[in-house]
Amino acid sequence: MNKKVTINDIALIANVAKSTVSRYLNGGSVSAHTRNKLDGIVKKYNYTPNTFAQSLKQQTNHTIGVIVPRLDSIAQSDMLRGLDELNIDDTFLIINVYQDAARELAAIEKLQSQNVSGLIILTANLTEEIRTVLQASKLPTVIQGQDEQGFNRVIMNDIQAGNIVGDYLKKLAPKNVLLLTVDPTLDYAVGHDRFVGIKSALNDIPYKEVITDFKLDIAKASAYQAMAAENFDLVIGASDRIVVGAMQSAFSLHQNPRYIGFGQSYFSETVTPNLTSFEFSFFEAGKALYRLFRKVRDNESLPIQRVVIAGELTIRDSTSMR
Repeated sequence: MNKKVTINDIALIANVAKSTVSRYLNGGSVSAHTRNKLDGIVKKYNYTPNTFAQSLKQQTNHTIGVIVPRLDSIAQSDMLRGLDELNIDDTFLIINVYQDAARELAAIEKLQSQNVSGLIILTANLTEEIRTVLQASKLPTVIQGQDEQGFNRVIMNDIQAGNIVGDYLKKLAPKNVLLLTVDPTLDYAVGHDRFVGIKSALNDIPYKEVITDFKLDIAKASAYQAMAAENFDLVIGASDRIVVGAMQSAFSLHQNPRYIGFGQSYFSETVTPNLTSFEFSFFEAGKALYRLFRKVRDNESLPIQRVVIAGELTIRDSTSMR
């Protein structure tokens, strides 16, 4: 038999009713003789149940809708690995929404209609419309990225991160600092929270803030424009990727500032000089997300949960340069 076997095929081969096969596959009661026979057939034909189709027929299931703003993000791919690291019996239905709020809303509504067991949303920002839809939903939902009151959430401690970087930059005694941030209306935690402590530390130090993008080419262009107009002796970027764009621009302009980034990425130790960065373990954050989701899904009376992931400043060569 070359084609993939179905429940009907197994029933014919075993000479039992289709309902018996279905009951066997769902862990129901069948005789020891029938179970042994079906075990052999399933093994021989390498039968794999269609778990998504099964979930549509069940009141509860093991398909989880996962919404991701952008799949080219190292942080988010690491979080997805963390989710999968602890997974035993769930299936992740992953949708990339390209940092588009309309796509995110459409994805939420689509997943709600497909009888998933709940939602894990890695979000840059929740719009009011998305917030309203999620609050009206009965699906267990956990979000990551923003400290949204009223939602079960896993967040990075961006306020603490900015404070630690702020304390460190004072030791560097910079004369003019370039801050490469992102639009806080698109990502409040990264664009705002991450820079509160940094700006406080720069109270008496001249600095220029440029709003850029997580994309390397855009960050590079933004940095080039700022650095061509004036010299900076320290560049702080909202992510490691953004800082790498600034490093490329500085090289072409024959400038040699010091650099600080955020994230835990391969950029830190592959660029020269190695990058000083405030590092979060996004892999561990993914595991925390999955643990929290299972906890929320299995306990309807659980009060709102808030899990905070701390990080640490890793000092490398990019801030020891003169």
